[in-house]
Amino acid sequence: MNFEDKLKSIQTDKKPFWTTPNEIMEYIGVSRRGWRVNEKINSVLKKYDLVTEPEFESAWKWGDIEIKPKSAANTKKNSEDEDEKDPTPRLSILRAANIVKAKEQHNQGLGLITVSKETELNRAITLMMMYNLSQLPVLSGRKVDGLISWESIGKALALDKDSKTVNDCKTEVTILNYNEPLFSAVKIILEKKVVLVKLKDETIGGIVTASDVGEQFIALAEPFLIMEQIENHIRKLLEGKFSVAELSKATDPKDGNKEIKNLSELTFGEYIRLIEDPENFKKLDLPIDRPVLIKHLNEIREIRNDVMHFDPEGVSENDRELLRQTVNFFNEINSIRRKNNK
Repeated sequence: MNFEDKLKSIQTDKKPFWTTPNEIMEYIGVSRRGWRVNEKINSVLKKYDLVTEPEFESAWKWGDIEIKPKSAANTKKNSEDEDEKDPTPRLSILRAANIVKAKEQHNQGLGLITVSKETELNRAITLMMMYNLSQLPVLSGRKVDGLISWESIGKALALDKDSKTVNDCKTEVTILNYNEPLFSAVKIILEKKVVLVKLKDETIGGIVTASDVGEQFIALAEPFLIMEQIENHIRKLLEGKFSVAELSKATDPKDGNKEIKNLSELTFGEYIRLIEDPENFKKLDLPIDRPVLIKHLNEIREIRNDVMHFDPEGVSENDRELLRQTVNFFNEINSIRRKNNK
């Protein structure tokens, strides 16, 4: 049964269906989300008058989402409000917020390692050393009693406490809901250093540290920074080579009579349109194959579109490597040009 057939079945039977964003992506033959994939999924859901909860684009890749018919009230609301979709990235998008599900449902990682108030301190220290953890949640069933960390243990020892159990060293911990907006959550995590994440069923599903946030934003920032370098290299190659009239000819026809005064006003796609013209390319005086370069730049343009539409999952590793290769290529080209101009 293909994806649309499954949606038809949900629409007809009025029975919700549980799946994951990853399974939906497998249905349609893609490996990652991005604004195009999100638009495609939302368009198909709308076609069959269905919704997902949480939303497809804001759920963790392996997290549970429910596909279900819209209620009558929601249907009316949707017809009046086409902007109902919430584009806000949520805390739930982070793998660290879904440690329990990663282990239980997909056999990924160790799961959420916890202790109780009565756990002997020596046992907690052993777990932290064994699994290279800087802190452990302290739970009594679903109830959160606090957190134990190297810092809290150190403070207890510094105060000459006769610490024998976790209860002697635990501290308070902030708990955030899985649907907390990612950027507001980040501010809290950086201040508190660590938070626990509560899932929809009120269980603790993960623990997010400042280190997790740092890794996430490095993954997101690198493609932006590399794209900026690539565009700077291209502008350096084009600078001073073309008149305003020639630059204007490269503008997207869809933009009408867009007025261009200098090179920096062109888009990335317009840079490509400018240099794919054989006569324009000759002016660059580059010892490289034009069709190969244009094909490569068009691939970069597609990646750029995904980069500029914020996606907490970031670009794929293949795309990331292609960006790195491209900036290295332009570094070499511009290095050769500098040597030749001396």
